[in-house]
Amino acid sequence: MGNDWILAKTAVGVDEIATRSRRIPPRLRTVLILVDGRRSVQTLAESAAALGDIRQALAELHEQGLVVLVNHGAHGAEAASRAAVAPDLRARQPAPHPRPAPTRRRSLALARLYLLDAMEQSLRNNDQPIREHLRTATSRAQLLRAFEMCREIAGDVGVGHIDVIEEKFMDMLPDET
Repeated sequence: MGNDWILAKTAVGVDEIATRSRRIPPRLRTVLILVDGRRSVQTLAESAAALGDIRQALAELHEQGLVVLVNHGAHGAEAASRAAVAPDLRARQPAPHPRPAPTRRRSLALARLYLLDAMEQSLRNNDQPIREHLRTATSRAQLLRAFEMCREIAGDVGVGHIDVIEEKFMDMLPDET
């Protein structure tokens, strides 16, 4: 994994942060949270040196399909082609025992965190106007208003998967009380 590679969370990775359905170890979960689609492997390794071998953790997250390479330097093409072969190798491994479906946790904090992360990943640099609204939202109504702002910004910049984000967001948002 090159120092200049940039990784981003996959939809599965974003879902893992929200639901913890795969029950990955806390250290890996922390590294997954740090992956933002903007910082290089080198920058992540420097900022999270206390977590140990970040490169190994990133490789594990990549193998599990939780992060994906979005940009790489000169050595990236070779590694990307190896990664394209990896799913075939994994397909030959026996399937893990099915886990019972996790109960979805619903909370304002969880919904807000998911939406912050989803908007950061989807909108890249255009997420700044909504960020403060999401950080300060403390009620269901405020979060719903913030989501409508997200929908509007997403429409302006051409984010096509806003309906998927809305479905997951609404699934995490607690019912009105």
